[in-house]
Amino acid sequence: MKSLEEYLRLPYTIETKRESDGSYFIKVKELPGCMSVGDSIEDAYAMIEDAKADWIQFCLDDGRVVPEPEEEEVKTYSGKFMVRITPKLHRELAETAEENGVSLNHLVTEMLSSTSGVVKGMQQTFADLWRKINPILVESKVTRGTFKAMGRSEDWVLKGMNSGLRDS
Repeated sequence: MKSLEEYLRLPYTIETKRESDGSYFIKVKELPGCMSVGDSIEDAYAMIEDAKADWIQFCLDDGRVVPEPEEEEVKTYSGKFMVRITPKLHRELAETAEENGVSLNHLVTEMLSSTSGVVKGMQQTFADLWRKINPILVESKVTRGTFKAMGRSEDWVLKGMNSGLRDS
């Protein structure tokens, strides 16, 4: 069994939501009922750390199992996947590959690679714009500085205990 300190070092999923009154509701996803409210994001984070310690200590004292953070599934990729396309698109791609003296596989790989780069560039542009217009930028080191909006601009999902804050 782990000690309180060992549990507190684990990267639990912290979820925060800015309320209409300007306060911040915060909870630990993996610890049911472990939640708090703070007047500022900093207060909310300080308070959830205290609540998390109390929640875990209660479980340890009572002999209950303390849930651990959800592990991100480690996936392996073979480099192969099946894509169904129309016969017309298949013909057009094959003709384009032949005109360029490359295989169909090479052509499609290059097209997907360049599109992936465009999407990543668009995501970075959105993140940069968001930092400029949003009064508080919440970043998560676990998700490499990205954030996920949950529907409205004031709702946030943060991964891990080591989330940092930075003014915009």
